[in-house]
Amino acid sequence: MSEAKLYKSTKLFTGFPCTHRQWKAESHCRFVHGYSRSFYFEFACHELTQEQWVVDFGGLKEVKKWLEDNFDHTFLASQDDPYLETFKKLDAEGVIQLRILPNAGMEGTAEYVYQQMNPVVKKMTGGRAWITLVEVRENEKNSAMYIP
Repeated sequence: MSEAKLYKSTKLFTGFPCTHRQWKAESHCRFVHGYSRSFYFEFACHELTQEQWVVDFGGLKEVKKWLEDNFDHTFLASQDDPYLETFKKLDAEGVIQLRILPNAGMEGTAEYVYQQMNPVVKKMTGGRAWITLVEVRENEKNSAMYIP
């Protein structure tokens, strides 16, 4: 019995300036700060498309739009941040574009992006392809990955 082939491809989305804070940190990371985040995806499948692709990169418009809606000029807050009500008020007043995540840090963001986008990729490929890794990079030095 032969093992099924596994094909992989990757896609990088860059240029998503947003802010966040790590309120539990005892360092300067507890203050609001921002980065231009990038999102690196690894896709996999056992069977290629008729074009011989893992995924059609041109078909990832829904993924890109979702990233823009959530990470382009937005303020990310963790759902347990003690200042969440203040951030909600600032959002209501049009000062920030608040997005609430379970964990607004890099690790939490990577997991959140995976949880939101893997079903999208599976749906657009009829279950043929899926995400195997999401890396969120806050700058050229720091990133975090989520590997399901």
